[in-house]
Amino acid sequence: MYQFIHSLVDYLSRFHIAQSFFKGKGLILMLHRVAPFEDKLTPNENMKVTPTFLEQFIVDSLQSGYVFISLDELHYGLLHQSLPEYFICITLDDGYKDNLTYAYPIFAKYNIPFCIYICTSFPQSTHSMWWFGLEDYLLSTDYMEFQHIGYDLSSKESKEMMFLTLRHHIITHTQSYEDGEEIMRSLNIPYNPRAYDSLALTWEDIKLLDTMGGGDKNLCTIGAHTHSHPIFNQLSQKQVIDDITLSQQLFTQYLGYIPKHFAYPFGSRLEVDSSYFSIIPKLGFATATTTRRGCIYPQHKNHLYALPRIFFGEHFMIQSAFRIRKKRIVTT
Repeated sequence: MYQFIHSLVDYLSRFHIAQSFFKGKGLILMLHRVAPFEDKLTPNENMKVTPTFLEQFIVDSLQSGYVFISLDELHYGLLHQSLPEYFICITLDDGYKDNLTYAYPIFAKYNIPFCIYICTSFPQSTHSMWWFGLEDYLLSTDYMEFQHIGYDLSSKESKEMMFLTLRHHIITHTQSYEDGEEIMRSLNIPYNPRAYDSLALTWEDIKLLDTMGGGDKNLCTIGAHTHSHPIFNQLSQKQVIDDITLSQQLFTQYLGYIPKHFAYPFGSRLEVDSSYFSIIPKLGFATATTTRRGCIYPQHKNHLYALPRIFFGEHFMIQSAFRIRKKRIVTT
């Protein structure tokens, strides 16, 4: 029955009338990494888009009449009901080095504004990018034991299945990215988190991006993404506030200001329920984005701290953003 309903929704979503109803005024895209693909595990590689695909998407979108706007422009447009028809806002989560080396030259070439939501443990080198350590370990071994059961990992498919199993285990047993080292140790997986520091933007990189322009304005907006990337639903509100406050202190120390825009870590209902939304304006932010899937409507003027986004991966087609949803206007 589920497969039938899914197929029916896919079929009906192809029709112009359905797309027009769910299209809204525009959309916020969510990226993570922009870099060439490597011969590694699919779950991590799926967090990338290639520079070639990103550039072609921008070219095609401009030719189709889409307007690329910044988060500041989105915020102003919602408040004053002056959003362009039709807009795209690009955001990138966490703060990977390739956002500067691969993504920025493309955005600058076409004068495209974008936001990088920085997880401040990245430039502080206190992060634990356990998902890369887990990937490298699985690629290096053909056998491991997990919960007293031995697994044959001689095929790439088996490695990817084990990656997904262990990723779920790690996420459900950690409160933040910084806890990953301890969990990896409990799984008897050798791991040095500092081996992955080169994948993260440094504070010098972030300051450079903060001043880089295009046309008559800066292209890059620096946004906040907590310090340790915690799962809010596993913490008290005080712990969440303390983590965000630490990131704000670091932004003040290194950039001289606190970003105006915020993205919830993970961001689905499983990790961040709506009870946390009221925290964000009290901490001085103008907007906050989730990973709830949806487009932006004028009504989001009243939901500035629960703005939906659309995941942007390789082979993304903009029509997929207008797929039929249970709720037309996604807020909570």
